[in-house]
Amino acid sequence: MSTLDRRALAALALALLLWAVSFPVTRIALAAYPPEHLALARYGLATLVLLVYCILVRAPLPRCADLPALALTGLLCGTVYQLGFNYGMRTVASGPAAVLVDTVPIFAALFGFLFLHERLGVWAVGGIALGFIGTVLIASGEAGTAGFAFEPGSGYLLLAALAFSLGSVVQKPLLSRLPAVPVTAYYFVAATLGLAGFAPGLPASIAAAPALANWALLFLALFPAALSFALWSYALARLPVAQVSSSLYLVPVFTFPIAWIWLGEVPGALSFIGGAITLAGVLLVQMKAR
Repeated sequence: MSTLDRRALAALALALLLWAVSFPVTRIALAAYPPEHLALARYGLATLVLLVYCILVRAPLPRCADLPALALTGLLCGTVYQLGFNYGMRTVASGPAAVLVDTVPIFAALFGFLFLHERLGVWAVGGIALGFIGTVLIASGEAGTAGFAFEPGSGYLLLAALAFSLGSVVQKPLLSRLPAVPVTAYYFVAATLGLAGFAPGLPASIAAAPALANWALLFLALFPAALSFALWSYALARLPVAQVSSSLYLVPVFTFPIAWIWLGEVPGALSFIGGAITLAGVLLVQMKAR
């Protein structure tokens, strides 16, 4: 494995860990913020941080020809994804939510095959399917005795997964011409503009929110948004879409110790079995991709 591959995989692992943490933190913020205000505040702060970084390092500006792809990436990976995620997380339990969000690797692999002509071997398809089966078992274990049911808000999460998958495919060609952080910063501008219509009432929401919710908002903006998406772009620039997106199956696995330590949620036996199957599926995709 080359040094660049190692760096890309390390960046990907950190992004996944931060996204795993974002699930409980998002619930804290949503207790005080409407979904649309949380999305706008999160992306507005993240965009500001990324643009300041680009100014300090004198990052290259995009070409006029790149602007449509940047705008589309921002609307898909930012505006649509974040609104769908926030609205879905209000009503859908964590188990079913994990299954719906983890359809991203399936859609991303399909879109990568159709639009980027990335080859999908039998082993890669098998690994992606195995990872999804593991995610379903994880979610079933988390559902416990209450059963496993999808709420009406499931449609929002499925829309979010579709948007993020397609946005990642649209973004990839840009990463051959621009560094990862500027690409992230520029499409975050588009995402924020797409959410700007929700600005009325945002100052009042911020003023009325308790300190814990505002700290949660700040964390979500700086780490699972600005840093994680920049790390995701860095990995996406160096690895195939299917290989990068399949790693998203690890988010529920990372959530195990976080929920155990932080929230006292002890995963069931099915969750442990599902975690092992998920790891096997992701490992299969990664090994065959190399």
